[in-house]
Amino acid sequence: MQKIAITEASAKQLADYAETVLGIEGVDYRLGKAKIEEKMRATMYDKDYIEVPDEEAPIQRIDPPVTPGARRMATIFIMNTDKAGGTEPVPVAVNGRQMFIPRNQEATVPWEYYHALNNAKSFSYRQGPNGELIYPPAEIHEYPFSLIREDPAPVVEKAA
Repeated sequence: MQKIAITEASAKQLADYAETVLGIEGVDYRLGKAKIEEKMRATMYDKDYIEVPDEEAPIQRIDPPVTPGARRMATIFIMNTDKAGGTEPVPVAVNGRQMFIPRNQEATVPWEYYHALNNAKSFSYRQGPNGELIYPPAEIHEYPFSLIREDPAPVVEKAA
């Protein structure tokens, strides 16, 4: 594998990297470098380079190394739904910063976005035979998802 600066990479290299390594669907080199880079940044890709394979080596998915003090992440899978927009990426905002999480594929997101998504719930009330509401209501996620992996919480040492 060799590293290439995003500014020096071709649109084809960026599109291949975005689709194979970052898992972004529908990326075509004909979109142009600026649009592809925009899609990469929307998935929180913050490096200024990409890794391209040598002639013979196939592209492999890169899992970021876990280092102490690194940002806590979670890997989730958001399912499609039969509601309007149920196949579109899910917008999740934390402290005024929004990201769009793709559906029907594994997505690694910062832990705070997973936490916000997990808290997005509605209440569903059932009715009894006389039309009265039956308590407690069922809590339902607005965007059904599965948690695949979650980084452990950082250990905070107490001062003696």
